[in-house]
Amino acid sequence: MPSAPSPPPEPGPQTAALPFNEAERLNVLRNYGVLDTGPEQAFDDLTTLASAVCQAPMALITLVDEDRQWFKAREGVDLAETPREISFCAHTILQPDRLMEVADTRQDPRFAHNPLVTGDTAIRFYAGAPLVTPQGVAIGTVCVLDHRPRSLTGTERRALHSLARQVVAQLELRQAVAGLELQGMTDSLTSVWNRRAFDRRLREEWQRHRQDGRPLGLLMVDLDFFKRINDDFGHPAGDAVLVQVAGLLQASVRRSDLVARFGGEEFAVVLPDADIAAARAVAEKVRCAIEQAAWPNRPLTASIGVASVVPAAGSDGPALVAAADKALYRAKQAGRNRVQVFEGWD
Repeated sequence: MPSAPSPPPEPGPQTAALPFNEAERLNVLRNYGVLDTGPEQAFDDLTTLASAVCQAPMALITLVDEDRQWFKAREGVDLAETPREISFCAHTILQPDRLMEVADTRQDPRFAHNPLVTGDTAIRFYAGAPLVTPQGVAIGTVCVLDHRPRSLTGTERRALHSLARQVVAQLELRQAVAGLELQGMTDSLTSVWNRRAFDRRLREEWQRHRQDGRPLGLLMVDLDFFKRINDDFGHPAGDAVLVQVAGLLQASVRRSDLVARFGGEEFAVVLPDADIAAARAVAEKVRCAIEQAAWPNRPLTASIGVASVVPAAGSDGPALVAAADKALYRAKQAGRNRVQVFEGWD
């Protein structure tokens, strides 16, 4: 006897096609460095305005990532993100030059079976204006949502477009400020981090390692007799040496470590999760790399002070710097071109 036919599958949401420029679009989105960042008042204010102007209980600034839509700001919505396959905004970005409006989601075959419509969110109305960047790609939307079928007025549509332009302007401003901050934290000669960046990172790592109870390592690296290079061959030759040393340091450590020019011919290396043995091993690797490198004028060596500690309450990062600096002083006293571990203040 033949078996009964299987019931037809439950209808689901219609997933939007990928934009023709998807690879470029994702690259532009990620270059903004905004995904998974915390709330920011400038963006929160724009969703508040969108909700008020369009008289909608829900408003979002949505960024359409590779497999999700993530909400940079939200009004009246608890979700932080959803899968891209159920995203209304993934449909909106397919036409960057126009606002997409869905008067009644239950009457639109693309969305009638969408869990955002049939589930607790109960979206019955959607309108989204694309966020179009200066490169001409749509990375997301400003959208408003309602629990009842409706439509926007002409004034509300124009306002939503205006708010979308303001979101893009904020993203551009945010990126420009981040770029200026980066310039202000980079050593102009060697292109590694500068003292300001070092101080900030050390504070951050100190706090993180104190909370986690893990060791934090630090190297202080000083180039032996560097002044003689400047005196004998000129400052351009000395600058070239510093640039080469910076490259050697970066090549000798992990991507998670921080190399900074501490001042003059002195460099510092922050080593997260490195106990004294691990920090000493990195220091010896650095010392050998400098000693064995090909130098244009004369051989070069370095003295390195090493310290590591599990940060404790009541202490701070500068104490670790002082310990590594003390070890560096002893390395110089002992004849230079050597690694010295901090062994105490005596």
